[in-house]
Formats: sequence, structure tokens, C-alpha cells
Amino acid sequence: MSELTLFIDSRQVPFQSASLSFSLERLAHTFSVTIPYIEINQPLPVEFKLDNQVIFTGRIDSVSDDVSGSEDKVSISGRSISADLIDSRIKIDAIYNQRLDQLLESIVSDFGLGVKNNLPSMMPLPLVPEFQINAESPVANLAQIAKQQNLMLIEQNGVLVIEQPGQFTERNIKLAMGENTLNISIKKSWAEQFFHYEIQGAWDGAEATVFNKSITRCRQKVIIADKLQDEASCRTRALYERNMAIAKGLHVSATLPGLFPELTGFALNKLISVQKRQFKENLLIKTVNISVNESSEKTSLELFRPFGA
Repeated sequence: MSELTLFIDSRQVPFQSASLSFSLERLAHTFSVTIPYIEINQPLPVEFKLDNQVIFTGRIDSVSDDVSGSEDKVSISGRSISADLIDSRIKIDAIYNQRLDQLLESIVSDFGLGVKNNLPSMMPLPLVPEFQINAESPVANLAQIAKQQNLMLIEQNGVLVIEQPGQFTERNIKLAMGENTLNISIKKSWAEQFFHYEIQGAWDGAEATVFNKSITRCRQKVIIADKLQDEASCRTRALYERNMAIAKGLHVSATLPGLFPELTGFALNKLISVQKRQFKENLLIKTVNISVNESSEKTSLELFRPFGA
């Protein structure tokens, strides 16, 4: 059975309960844990290991001793390393003709983050004609470029990884009702889908519109993307928004008893086989939640269809 261990400021600390959440919908991952009381007066570094492999590296955001039933416990919560990048507001003068990975490397090293490009060698990253930040979060600006190029930007233990949606497949585990899962829930929704997706860029003529003809014509979504400077990049962003909304139209959640080295933050954006009754598809892992307490351990997943499916 896999074992989760906690380290605070490089020292192993026992815990009564712990939860970790990894998600494609935010760059920084989160944790909360209840431990025997210790005095914490600064945002100490935190590390979680599963079977001695590091699965989470971050820092404490808050500490509370308001734990019911005992004065000998303290509750702490925090986020992974990229939280500093998210929270900061910085200024960067214009940079010209750089790839996304080059822009990342020039910015995130000051925040203790690395960069890894997982794209196939035959798929070079396009140049970004111009990039600058004016007292804004670097993450919002960099994420806009990633969406423009139909790419995913994921933090894995302090490394910002660039991938295509669903680029890799988890082959060691499948989710099958009645075999290894406590439950599989399947929900279909059209609430976030629109007929008309319009992206308006920085200049006149830098705009594009795409359609989802299965949706009522009156539903429109216009996005101002001031980092995009030509029609082609606006069209790619519009396709990203449409395809993401269609993908999220199928929401699947599953809960497995126990902890799995394959199902941590490193599983985000991977495809995994899901089977329930007549339903059998390879879905993209959107969220991984790990929960441990004194009586149980479980792993919960949220999934949706690969882009464009």
C-alpha cells in the first residue's frame, strides 16, 4: 500500500489528515493538513512524498489552531511553488520574437521555477511577435499565449511544463466500475457552450470568429485578448475556447480507494480509459484530489473529453 509522508522545512511531520488537489484549471496546486501542534511563524517550505517520490513542493500560506476537539492540533494550508508567480504583479519591457518556452525561462527562474517543453521535436513552438507585462500577474499573460497556441501549461514539482492537450496516455491504470472504483459519475452539460466565439486582439484586423452550430444562435462569447496581434493567433484562441467548452460538456468524476503513484499531479492532462456500463472512452484527467485520514485513503478524479472530440 502506498504511503503519503509530509515534510515541513525538510523535517518529517506526522499528520492526522491531509488533502492535496492538482488541477488544470489553476497553475498552483493546493494542500491542507492537520498536524500535532507546532509553532509556525513564517511561510515554511512543504513537501509531500508518495512512496518516497516527491509529488508536491510548495509553501505554507496560512496556519490556524482552530481545530475542534483539541488544542494540540494545528491546521495548515498552502500552494505549490508557482503561487509566487501567480500572486506577483511585475513589469517587463517589450520582448520581441521569442518562443513561449523562452519567455517562460526569462521570467520564472526568479521565482525558483524551471521550464520543460514536452512537445514533439517536429512541432516547434511559434514565435511571439511582442510580449510585455505592465504591473500584471505573469501567469495571466503567459496563459493567454498558451491558449493562443492551443497548449497546456502545467506545474509539476516546480517545473512549468508545456504540452498538447491529452498528449500522453496513462496505461497502467484504467477506471472501471465494479473493478477498481468506488463510483463513476457521468454528467452532460451545455451551459458553458456558445454558438459564436469571437476573439478581439490588440490591433484592427486582429480578430477571429468561430461557431458551434449545435448551440442556439443567440448565445455569444466575445473575449478581449490584448496580447494577440494577428488574425491567425486570434483564430487559434477562438478554436481553443470552443473546443474546451465542448470538452467540458462531458464531466466525469471517479473515486478510487487508496493512493496511486500514477495518479498525482503528474497525471494531469493524460488520457485514461473509463468504463461504466455501455460507456467506454479515453478521457483527459482535469483534476486529481488525494485525501488521507486516520481511517481511509482515497483518490478522486475529474475528467472530460480530449479537445475537439
